[in-house]
Amino acid sequence: MRHGYRITLVVTPAESMALVSVDDAKVALGIEAGDTSQDDALAVQINAVSMAINNYCDRIFAVQTYRDQLRDACGSYGEPLVTRQYPIVVADEVSLLVSEGGSPLDPALIEVFAETGQIFRLDATALPIAWGAALVAVDYTAGFVTIPADVQAACLEWLTLRWHAVGRDPALRSETIPDLITQVYAGETGAGSSGGAIPAGARDMLGPYKIWTV
Repeated sequence: MRHGYRITLVVTPAESMALVSVDDAKVALGIEAGDTSQDDALAVQINAVSMAINNYCDRIFAVQTYRDQLRDACGSYGEPLVTRQYPIVVADEVSLLVSEGGSPLDPALIEVFAETGQIFRLDATALPIAWGAALVAVDYTAGFVTIPADVQAACLEWLTLRWHAVGRDPALRSETIPDLITQVYAGETGAGSSGGAIPAGARDMLGPYKIWTV
């Protein structure tokens, strides 16, 4: 791999980064569907958790349009170019444009593995070759048209933890009412995660989606 660099620009941002809807959150939290008194607060929490998940996974789940510019960053014979965001959306109404040195490539000279964002350069006989130009630009659309069920479940788990942590005294270690109740808030030994930290169950569900960089 050459020692180049990549610049990624957002061309068309998503209308919303929310990974779940307010209605989904109401079901998870046991709030009546007709109760709209907390919708604004729910939306704020949903957006916060959704962005936290994006940051944890080092990717954007919502569909957006991007331009990747790679300078001297493509590798050896047959090695694919990998887009910063993926999966790449492949559909008749969605364009994927690749150029080398400022000249658009014939779509017949590339092969796309959309799930992993890999784009292979082909020669005129459809055999893989190296990306030769010092500057390669890719205009593409990436993200999940439908947010995966396990990502939504992770979002709702974290959202539920945060929702129930609202209003708690963060310095309170425990609360005991003799013969009635003993409470140990999340974050204590033997308890789960605090509202600000990713719950273990959510972390496990998000593991397959996390982009690891070296």
